[in-house]
Amino acid sequence: MNDSPAPDVERLRPKLLAVAYRMLGTVADAEDAVQDAFLRYQQHAAGIESPEGWLVRTTTRLCIDRLRQARREEYVGQWLPEPVAGSWGGAAADRAELAESLSMAFLVLLEALNPTERAAYLLREVFGYEFDEIAGLLDKTPVNVRQIAARAKKRLGAGERRFEPPAGAADELAGRFFAACRTGDMRAIEALLAPDAVLVSDGGGKVFAARRPVVGARKIANLLAVVFRKYLRACTVTPTTVNGAPGAVFALGPQVVEVITFEPRGDAVGTVYVVLNPDKLNRWPSPSAGDAPSDRPGTWEKTDATATELREADPGAA
Repeated sequence: MNDSPAPDVERLRPKLLAVAYRMLGTVADAEDAVQDAFLRYQQHAAGIESPEGWLVRTTTRLCIDRLRQARREEYVGQWLPEPVAGSWGGAAADRAELAESLSMAFLVLLEALNPTERAAYLLREVFGYEFDEIAGLLDKTPVNVRQIAARAKKRLGAGERRFEPPAGAADELAGRFFAACRTGDMRAIEALLAPDAVLVSDGGGKVFAARRPVVGARKIANLLAVVFRKYLRACTVTPTTVNGAPGAVFALGPQVVEVITFEPRGDAVGTVYVVLNPDKLNRWPSPSAGDAPSDRPGTWEKTDATATELREADPGAA
């Protein structure tokens, strides 16, 4: 049996991946859910009038089932979404809503919602479905869907972004921020951080990482100065786009060992996100691969160091 979907529905894969990733927060689970939906579609294709509606509905339901089975309360340390590069199929963002919903900050906010609330909110606010359409996708009444979406929006309201940086401002801030981190100048780093900045690191119990958020500009500046100084001795560090925002990838040879990005807060860095869990990095395109060039200028080359020194530089050591 051919497991590849027919060409006429293959065009839907990026949209389905976009829905699944925002629901689940991990690439592997999103890809599995979409592939499972395609396999089910092949079994029922003859009787399906609207392939897109059927596939979105099936993908969404599969994601809800996966979320209900997930036990993130048992996750070791802080949970962050798996970072995605701009080249990944579900990362395309041709609308402001899609770009915003790809950000680490937004995906972390979604963790406050139950699976049904998350589906209703995403389908309505991000993907623009009407309430009656969502009702058909979720087997709810339009009135019920409206209530669920409103409840989800209210729950997220307190954490919605209050500062919308002007176009290009995030890139300019990133340039100054990462340049300061490269120098290891703690005062220069601190000057670019909001006073109440937060650093969240996800090691998943697989590598050293702070079990709790690091709070305060001075503490974070001290940590980043140490981390960058030691990582630059061991790694190639490449500026890139992480979940639609400026970031950097640390690689030891072909192996990606850290991905970092941040959320701006006005003209300062508000929240820094550091993903160290190797399970969430093994699908990131290697900066050393010929088909994975950086989409931002500059590469900070390594000198030499050992894997032990890398582990000592992890946020958990601070």
